[in-house]
Amino acid sequence: MKSKIIKLRNFLNRNKIFFEILAAIALTSTSIFVSIKANNISESQTRIMELENTPRIEIQRTQLYDDSTKTNYTTKWIVFNNNSKISNFEIQKEISYLNIRKKNGKEIDIPLVEYLNHLGNLTGQSEGLIYEFDNKYCSEDEFLTRKEISDYGDIDVKSFIEISYNNVLGKKEIIHFQISPLIQEISEDSWEATNKDWSDKNSNAIYLKDIEKNIQKIKKRI
Repeated sequence: MKSKIIKLRNFLNRNKIFFEILAAIALTSTSIFVSIKANNISESQTRIMELENTPRIEIQRTQLYDDSTKTNYTTKWIVFNNNSKISNFEIQKEISYLNIRKKNGKEIDIPLVEYLNHLGNLTGQSEGLIYEFDNKYCSEDEFLTRKEISDYGDIDVKSFIEISYNNVLGKKEIIHFQISPLIQEISEDSWEATNKDWSDKNSNAIYLKDIEKNIQKIKKRI
């Protein structure tokens, strides 16, 4: 028995460095594991905080009639913010087209200028209803233009906006929306492609209110 104890002691002495290295590896591995877990928890907490402080912008559209016959109206957009406070809300840029759908199915986009009255009304609120803007009386011009080219096709307006605001941390955020005929948020890449297309075509841009002049341009295009 004594000889076995002596052999074991000698074995441990000979392999002391090995066991020390093994223990160090075990401690290091445990530290790395704990660190990774802690980092994952921290990232999750950060992500939760970001989601809790990310504004959700919603845009709705309505029509305001100016007479009892409901033939003369203004299209109005209402902007809501939910989930987190914002400041310095602004519509930085507008891109609009007169979209012509020919009877053969082909579509033509003609750039529009000053379609939106986007220098609208700030409500002074940081949450809930925060902004309102409209398209002045362009709806009447749309109706008259549509009537004049009804034999060739139909029209509507495609409109896009770039929005900026400061989030609750003071960081400036920029987002993009299509607001007509659909209302939907769009990606930055989609906005940039639309912006480039409008810039490439802007030499043919029209004011919707110049109806007679526009009708001649449109008939030449279709």
